[in-house]
Amino acid sequence: MEKFLQSLANLLPTGFAWPRDPRSTLMRVIRGVAASFNEHHEVVAETVRQWQPATTVNRMAEWEESTGLPDACFGLDQPLALRRKLLLARLRPVELFYGDSSPAATGSIEAICAWLGYKATVRYNTPFRVGRNRVGERLGALNGRLWITVTLETAPFRVGVNRVGDRLRIGTLNGGELACYLQRIVHARYEVNVIFI
Repeated sequence: MEKFLQSLANLLPTGFAWPRDPRSTLMRVIRGVAASFNEHHEVVAETVRQWQPATTVNRMAEWEESTGLPDACFGLDQPLALRRKLLLARLRPVELFYGDSSPAATGSIEAICAWLGYKATVRYNTPFRVGRNRVGERLGALNGRLWITVTLETAPFRVGVNRVGDRLRIGTLNGGELACYLQRIVHARYEVNVIFI
């Protein structure tokens, strides 16, 4: 508000009839006008923040309706931070910039899992090759399957702490939403197998 007050005071002419004393009637009127300008400025700034998807709170439902959210993979009861993250992902889709044999594929999917809050290891099912592979390594067929091993951050079930009916592993997410989300965003030529440990 002080900037508005200073700007308005600088627009006034100089002279005895235009005192700059903060206790004068003129400066009290100018202070009131500056307060209304400041209030208008804050309302406009808040309106702009509410129409930006990265900062909105009040307009989240309108943004979700226009983008086809909430995401069915994550259920209906989602915290605001997750809703905002999924909204931004829908507006700026996750780019999976890889072909069938690019080494960036596993890194891209691991980055998506990390973005969602999972620690994941992604590997392809590839054929065993003599000279390249060693005895004891896994045999596989080149069938385009992605194997995603996900480590969930969980708290174990404790006798005396937990009760009958509680989940044996408690985490922030239950893991099913990750498999659903990856099935939707990973290219159709891949079959995604998610293993939770």
